[in-house]
Amino acid sequence: MKSGKGAAIAAAVIALLGVNHVAAADLLPPGLYRLVEGAHREAEPLPPVQGESHQDRFEHAVPDVARVRYALVARDDAAGLNTLVFLSDAAGAYGDTPGRRTCQAYAFPDWNDYTTARPFCRIAIGADDARVASTDDGFTISYENVKRHVGATRVPAVRAPTAEEAGICAIADVCAREAYGSTINQYEVTHYHDRFVLLAPHAYRDLLFVPRPVPMLASARSVTAIAEIDAGSFVAVIDRDGEGYAIERIAADGTRAGGWLDRDVLEPLQWIEQSVTLPGMRFRVGVLPGEDEEGAVLPTALEVLDATTGARRQVLRDLDADATRASPDLLQVVDANFDGAPDLQLPGLSGGAGPNATSNIILFDRAQQRFVLDPELSALPQLEIDPASRSILSFQRGGCCAHSVETYRYIDGHLVLAEQTTTSLSADGRHEETSTGRLINGKMVYRTRRARAR
Repeated sequence: MKSGKGAAIAAAVIALLGVNHVAAADLLPPGLYRLVEGAHREAEPLPPVQGESHQDRFEHAVPDVARVRYALVARDDAAGLNTLVFLSDAAGAYGDTPGRRTCQAYAFPDWNDYTTARPFCRIAIGADDARVASTDDGFTISYENVKRHVGATRVPAVRAPTAEEAGICAIADVCAREAYGSTINQYEVTHYHDRFVLLAPHAYRDLLFVPRPVPMLASARSVTAIAEIDAGSFVAVIDRDGEGYAIERIAADGTRAGGWLDRDVLEPLQWIEQSVTLPGMRFRVGVLPGEDEEGAVLPTALEVLDATTGARRQVLRDLDADATRASPDLLQVVDANFDGAPDLQLPGLSGGAGPNATSNIILFDRAQQRFVLDPELSALPQLEIDPASRSILSFQRGGCCAHSVETYRYIDGHLVLAEQTTTSLSADGRHEETSTGRLINGKMVYRTRRARAR
């Protein structure tokens, strides 16, 4: 973004895209990894503790019954996220055991969003979560040690106590071991640890969970099925668009096969015809059933159809939106960037209390002759388009006592914050503070006014 844009839009765009500032160097390289045989015995024993003896047991962090020899890792640099799946041909090998929550798939470093569609477990949040750490040539997975008391032995005294030792033992219960003997508590300590090394790097962008059996096609727009992907499988994503995924299916023995998954088959949607049209085009919104309100739907896709033949010209997927009522009027035609070309607006996220709702703003790209989702405009809450002043207004509210309005304009084709007014109560509630900023010579200049609250 150019200088002069407000921090609010930058933060909103980052939140929309899921970027978490994890440096790419901190992420594991994507590719196929191999389990190092015997590496589970590399776990660090506990340091000696006075009065204890330890018997170490070394177990695999990945359950033996899963029969895992390989793992897949994908890397999304934009989101700062790794996804990891252990290749297994043993169903039901994972689950919760005392002290351990074992999963087939993980996402990290900052992930806690397990869903049925994205069944990736978190790491290193709870005591029973796995720990994943990078090494020079791969990664390790481990769990906290499990320490179990198995008995005790008594070590007899070897001499009589001195008078001073007797007094200290009687008063402070600190008794010299040589004079009074001691008890050695015996513990069995189980270490859960495995290490994987990178066998072959591959440009995997994501790992995709397949909830139902789907055909793997030879290529995009092909009708030839070359295999079937079983329900409950994970596949590696090399590329994606609105139509489908270019994938690799990797078997438990590490063998690879490439193909294409059709998103219409993989992610069936209900398509709602929209009342708005454009010359040569009509539109349908793809929705999923909502989870909260009866009859609500979740808009996730937009389809552009040829008005005459009904053939699909374009489909946009993965739109961010909250549940709403099914309607033929979800889609609106606007001119969001004031270039004279028709753009589209769909409901977005509600923004919680405020309201701070966003919209999905989809611009028409004249060069490509296609519609493109604009993440900057789509991140602005309570967006209003003012054709008269060729401005975009954005209204925000933070609880009861703070609100702001921002004015954006296009300068040299870039969306730039031009004006901003923020009003809030002081910490003691006695004063109202108003900060006003304006774009002057390419920089935002602010002044603050303070008045007694009414």
